[in-house]
Amino acid sequence: MAETREAVAILDAGAQYGKLIDRRVRELNVCTELFPLDTPAEELAAGNFKAIIISGGPQNISQSSIDSNYRKIFELGVPVLGLCFGMQLANSVFGGTIVRGAEREDGQHDITVDTTSDLFNGLDELQPVLLTHGDSVDQLAPGFRITARHGSIISGIEDASRKIYAVQFHPEVNLTVNGAKMFQNFLFNIAKCSGSYTIDTREDKCIQEIKDVVGDKKVLVLVSGGVDSAVCAALLNKALGTEKVIALHINNGFMRKDESALVMTSLERLGLNIDMVDASEAFYNGRTHFKGSTELSKPLKEAYEPELKRNIIGDTFMQVANDAVNKLNLSPSEVYLGQGTLRPDLIESASKLASTQADAIKTHHNDTALVRKLRDEGRVVEPLKDYHKDEVRSLGRMLGLPDDLVDRQPFPGICACLVTHYLIHSSQALGLQFECCVHMRPSWVLGMKKLKIFWITSPRRTKTRFLRRPQAILTRHLVPFQET
Repeated sequence: MAETREAVAILDAGAQYGKLIDRRVRELNVCTELFPLDTPAEELAAGNFKAIIISGGPQNISQSSIDSNYRKIFELGVPVLGLCFGMQLANSVFGGTIVRGAEREDGQHDITVDTTSDLFNGLDELQPVLLTHGDSVDQLAPGFRITARHGSIISGIEDASRKIYAVQFHPEVNLTVNGAKMFQNFLFNIAKCSGSYTIDTREDKCIQEIKDVVGDKKVLVLVSGGVDSAVCAALLNKALGTEKVIALHINNGFMRKDESALVMTSLERLGLNIDMVDASEAFYNGRTHFKGSTELSKPLKEAYEPELKRNIIGDTFMQVANDAVNKLNLSPSEVYLGQGTLRPDLIESASKLASTQADAIKTHHNDTALVRKLRDEGRVVEPLKDYHKDEVRSLGRMLGLPDDLVDRQPFPGICACLVTHYLIHSSQALGLQFECCVHMRPSWVLGMKKLKIFWITSPRRTKTRFLRRPQAILTRHLVPFQET
């Protein structure tokens, strides 16, 4: 292999925790790249990675064909960390066996670790971890030794001579209390990473990428009011200048009170030319072709399925963008669409840009089928697609955005806000207090006939109630929308 670079390859076996693995490594200032599990070993070798991490996955090892490519990956000569399914794969590839247990192990459990292992260096022997598996290592592969146990069940193995380390639990989640320390041991003590992948070094690369993609064309960036699109607009402005960036703040009608004014003021202070479009009615009545249907869906105001609502919102943003291009007499072929798409957005939407193995958790409004079509046509620039939320907040501060914009949390939307208003008046018995203010048209609430709400009263108990005629309770607490 050629000289290695400061990056770790994560092989995605379909884990829904995939984005957490990615994030935990990046929190330690180490670059990561996601690949499908069946990526040829030759491709990984060409990438000159410092190490490889193999994620968990929903499949059973007996259902997976153990072909020669997997062994080649383990024998590339770089350290490998196998998690859950990754541990079972490592053991099977080298001649060990996997057995289906009589019962699953699910939840946080205390395991015993061998502190002489480099992976568990500096830790106590008893470690609380998250276990979620039905299959377990039975016969250990030649050359491996056991490094962790939960009772009689093997929870960790290694072959230090081959630089292969594997665990049956999830070090990427908070329920594995010292998971960060385990990643540190693997990345810095075993793989010898330096931790030089910082926000400072990445900003310059990001700006250069924007310039290379956009060239002499312009970018239309839609600013929704959240931190992601605001940071995206500020970054595009720094990279291209005000003459090439057309910024539109889209008031979708579901904003916090005075939120639009804050967004406009914050970006104008950076010298960005930004206009506001009131698209509240377009969103409220928005429709889409859902799941390949040739017929339009019901409007957003009548939709109740979360995935449908996300698709309507995403496609409506695209329609607003096209309308803006037409009104400005711009040629679509001469204008890129700028989006504040983040790395977790792509992972959760199962986008091919981030993961091809995991099932979609939810479709993000910036990764709908319509957005993917535009992306395939090369009409989208997404400078934050390699960033996690905490990294975007740090970048926003570096770009000069105010803390009250950078630190804001995602707004829950109309349904959650209505529930919050209801809970102000109906949940004193739970000892809860809420304060929320919604900026919307009163007619929107008056059209609601029934609202299903739920809240968690304990880790294992959820209460559900139907609120009939919600307008009777809620209209007193809404901030009136000023009709124009």
